[in-house]
Amino acid sequence: MTIKPSMRASRLNPLAAALAIAIAASAPGVARSLAPNHRPDAPAVWTGVDATDRPRSHFPHADSMFARRERPNGGPPIVVTSCDDAGPGTLREAYFNAVDGDIIDLSQLTCSEISLTTGALTNSPSTAQVEIDGPGKYAMTINGNNNGRVIMHNGSGALLLFGLTVSGGSYAGPHGGGCIYSYGDVLVEAANVSSCSLSSSGTDTAYGGAIYAKDGVLLAGAVITGSSAHAASANSAGGALWAYNAYVYFSTLSGNTVSGDGSHYSRGGGVFARGDARIHYSTFSDNSAESGGGIFLFGGATETMVIANSTISGNHASGAGGGMFAKYRPLEVDNSTITGNTAVFDFGAGLYLYTDTEIESTIVAGNTSQDGLLASDVGGAASITITGANNLIVAPTLPVPPDTISADPMLGPLQDNGGVTMTHALLPGSPAIDHGNNIKVFAYDQRRSDEATPYGYERVVGANADIGAFEFGAPDRIFMSGFDF
Repeated sequence: MTIKPSMRASRLNPLAAALAIAIAASAPGVARSLAPNHRPDAPAVWTGVDATDRPRSHFPHADSMFARRERPNGGPPIVVTSCDDAGPGTLREAYFNAVDGDIIDLSQLTCSEISLTTGALTNSPSTAQVEIDGPGKYAMTINGNNNGRVIMHNGSGALLLFGLTVSGGSYAGPHGGGCIYSYGDVLVEAANVSSCSLSSSGTDTAYGGAIYAKDGVLLAGAVITGSSAHAASANSAGGALWAYNAYVYFSTLSGNTVSGDGSHYSRGGGVFARGDARIHYSTFSDNSAESGGGIFLFGGATETMVIANSTISGNHASGAGGGMFAKYRPLEVDNSTITGNTAVFDFGAGLYLYTDTEIESTIVAGNTSQDGLLASDVGGAASITITGANNLIVAPTLPVPPDTISADPMLGPLQDNGGVTMTHALLPGSPAIDHGNNIKVFAYDQRRSDEATPYGYERVVGANADIGAFEFGAPDRIFMSGFDF
């Protein structure tokens, strides 16, 4: 059955909502949803995102995300017992013979890698949903050995991947997905997807260097790196992933590229989202494309696209929008940092906006075009309107809200400042300190929490929230140690 865009949107919005419910359910006093038309509040305390022991432990109520998590007959998961490519007890056999709703367990294997020598894992179209659980993303790798895709999901439901690494996919042909192709949805949680490549010849498009999903992709605590999509003589999009709807939480997309012949569109080095997009607590760095080096939001759905508590840094566009290009549907950018992105054209090296945008408490600074010769932070269509407050934008070519600060934000390098994704710290004396807002009522900054800071990095420390994704002075250790109990 052909799925119309409206059907896709209505089907996949509950996916994002269920993730939010799952996160919120494990945090006392938190009841807000990340669903469209709701504001994100405090997710659950995120500890040990690698989840090498229990890859799903941080989303204990995620069952509703894809309607079910146990096998329909109530039986146990299918345990893989052989590390071989094919034969009895192997992952290939289990995946090929899986029925709808099966869970495949890799945690009992003694090896750290399953090396595929006979091509991609494939399943039956009648298996709408299938789940593969690994012992941890650093403990188990499914390696495609650059011999085609790694995983083909032919069902109309969801492919769910937990606690493992998928790498070494190399696909040359029509459609998309260098490592993972799904006819339906893909969920990647506490997992890596790396070193994937997609190429096409003739007039075939190339969509999704690492992941292609006809419906939605949900990343939660995921990392996608070193992947590419290239089209010989057609449009290409999504160096890391291409999806109708994209939901990215607590994740990193870095070092991914999309390219073409120079006469067709080449968009979204990190993510290309055809419809809805929600990006929270995530980092996009060192991705490249012709337009939208880090992110390209086409905006074909009916909802406002949202980027919140995230960092977009060091991405490059050979055309416009080094950090991000947003085309259709309104966009909302909250409490984020967009810096160090580059573009060749004089068009918004940080943000290129072709749609009305609300920007709140966000840094857009240090982005350049013309090989670094021209400061170029926010650009785009002259007809759009930018609303919001408490921003720091140094070099816009579009009108910005009147209270916008234009001073040097004084940022540190992109590095590990705590949490599960890298951030740019505010340096002492930064004009961004205490000059932001928290009107979207976030409890935490981008870093959320980690094992060393289980109570989290507060969104507001001091008189007001800081501008950007990083809150100077968080965590408030004096408060936590002196008054927490």
